[in-house]
Amino acid sequence: MAERGVTPLARQLPKVLGRSALGTVNLIVAGSAAMGAAALQSWPILALGGAAYAALVAWDLASPTFWRETLSGKAEGPLKLPDPNKLQDPRLRDAVRAIREAHQELERALEGAPPGVRNHMGLALLSLNELRERATRLVARGEELARYMSTVDLERVRAQIRQADEQARSARDAEARAQFESARAAREEQLAALVDIDAARERVLANLSRIAATMQGLPAKVVRLRALDAQATESMYGDLNEELGRMNGEIGAFEETLKSFHEVRVTT
Repeated sequence: MAERGVTPLARQLPKVLGRSALGTVNLIVAGSAAMGAAALQSWPILALGGAAYAALVAWDLASPTFWRETLSGKAEGPLKLPDPNKLQDPRLRDAVRAIREAHQELERALEGAPPGVRNHMGLALLSLNELRERATRLVARGEELARYMSTVDLERVRAQIRQADEQARSARDAEARAQFESARAAREEQLAALVDIDAARERVLANLSRIAATMQGLPAKVVRLRALDAQATESMYGDLNEELGRMNGEIGAFEETLKSFHEVRVTT
């Protein structure tokens, strides 16, 4: 018998918390921090790792998607960026190419980096992998929105609004006038929906541009890390990890708003 005062959501909390606490990425973050701290005898790295682990668990617990996946028994596998040549939207193709090229450049910069730098970058790279998965989902959603917008004509809808307005103004019969006004209102709602969809597509592109720009700046930061002393390296690493974590949070919130556009059904 269920305890009184305990909600169904609260009863599921241990299951969700357990999955998050034992999640592969979360455990890698904790393990990497422990190994990096031991190798460099650095308490700040251990503290940053612990904070990052706690933040990842907290993020999972705050995510409705994570709850749904856990309670349904389904979980998404690793996501990879699509082949840009298979995308219809040219700006999405450019964004995917930029992200891919930035990732390759970062890998080249890390190849010759000493172990200390790689240890410092470990947690940031995990955040970066999460960011790339978010980029992959954004590309899929952006392509969906772009494909839909290619099937509609905003100017045609605006012309239909003007036509319905003119017909309502010239109608002599009150009932006919009311029907024309109703048609105009329906077209205005349609136009508002289309404008919202187009704005969401632009925001997808803007977020992908931000991800690409951030990744393109990382190789130079790796090189700079190699030239700094240990204290400066720890400070810079903390700033970098905080930046990537903040981006993941902001783009994750944007992903939630995009779910309202998952199935576009607007009559033209």
